[in-house]
Amino acid sequence: MQPFLFFKVSRVNNSKIMRSIKPNLLVCAIFLTSLANAQGVSKSFSGIKRVDLSTSSGDVRLEKGNSNEVTVQMTYTYSTSDYRPILEQRGTTLVLKEEFLIKNFINGNSKWIITMPDGLEIKLNSGSGNIEANTLKIVANVNTGSGNYSWKNVSGDSKINTGSGDINVSAYEGQLTLNTGSGDISVDDTNGDIKANAGSGNLSLTGIKGGVQANCGSGNVKAKELHLTKKGSFNSGSGDVLVVLTTPLAYDLSIGSGSGNAVLDSHGLKLEGELVMSANKRNGEIRVPFPFDKTEEIKENGNNSITIRKTVQLGVSPIQVKISTGSGTAEVIK
Repeated sequence: MQPFLFFKVSRVNNSKIMRSIKPNLLVCAIFLTSLANAQGVSKSFSGIKRVDLSTSSGDVRLEKGNSNEVTVQMTYTYSTSDYRPILEQRGTTLVLKEEFLIKNFINGNSKWIITMPDGLEIKLNSGSGNIEANTLKIVANVNTGSGNYSWKNVSGDSKINTGSGDINVSAYEGQLTLNTGSGDISVDDTNGDIKANAGSGNLSLTGIKGGVQANCGSGNVKAKELHLTKKGSFNSGSGDVLVVLTTPLAYDLSIGSGSGNAVLDSHGLKLEGELVMSANKRNGEIRVPFPFDKTEEIKENGNNSITIRKTVQLGVSPIQVKISTGSGTAEVIK
């Protein structure tokens, strides 16, 4: 179907309409020119065990295929005199990369769709492209400068890094290592250990079964429907930290914030173990629905700050639960 423009012009607003037509025609012309200049490459490879992909700013989508072959479909709008996509098989490794033939900035974009069988090793680097993976079993090590990630129904081990992009993972099975400098991290419905770090973004973890290490520099940490099968650690430098359980604790747990609130919501479950809570005497606060066995004042070395530390043994469980804050509130909610 050919694109078309439709305008309804009245006599009263004729001059206004004509002025608005020109920008619209310009946008449409640019769009049609981009489509006309698009180039494409499609190629299949057999015997591949590893894929190495490096892009400047191209988006990448990884998908499950119906055969043992790896199929690459890529499109780009760069000028063929300035840009060359490279698709090479080197033994069992498929090398995919972009070669720019001039050093100056050039207009254009690229998109890579890679269809593959389960079990491949993926190494991927991109400057600012977005990365997506769907319904795959892979071992992945991926890095971007500012691209976003979307991982859905993926299993295996994944290491994901981005300078300023967001990371979204859902329905994951396996080990996850997630890092972003200034983006947000969202993980839900996963089974496996998670290490998640954000410099200034927020962490949102929902429906997690496994061990967790979650850290933020200045963002908030929220973990709900948590089922720890190993130790859990949740910390923020200046944000709030909230952990909501869905099963009774059987492993050590640590919740801390430098200047925000640190809260454990047991969600009506019986809490057992040694509970150690601490807060700055002058600016912090400790709230619990039960009395403590011991209260201490600890003077910090090198300054006049004093930390209040309160301890209570709940039941006979040997696990330890630590909840701490500097100038916020350390709290347990039943």
